[in-house]
Amino acid sequence: MRARAARAGAVLTMSAIMTAGLGSLASPASAQESGLTFYSGTFTTAVAHFPAPTGACTPVPSTADSHVGWSGFQDVTFYRTADCTGQATGVGTLRTYPAGQYASFRAI
Repeated sequence: MRARAARAGAVLTMSAIMTAGLGSLASPASAQESGLTFYSGTFTTAVAHFPAPTGACTPVPSTADSHVGWSGFQDVTFYRTADCTGQATGVGTLRTYPAGQYASFRAI
């Protein structure tokens, strides 16, 4: 009788663990990251987050060496000048680069 109760308890415990684990994997899409995030340390430490593209000229964080456009972004264009003039470099939505290489960006 005790062995049967112990097995039933183990089954219920495993069931609860599996349900909790699968629930976190099946989180809704709205819980996923969005926007454009700049990182330092090659995707290690977030240094700036922009929730939606505006197309406005924006400074690149000086310590940023990588970025991810999670959603809502089609392209990121970098400039070596602070006012988004001069040669434009299209870098897409996932990229690494030397920190300080670019001074400003536009995202669409």
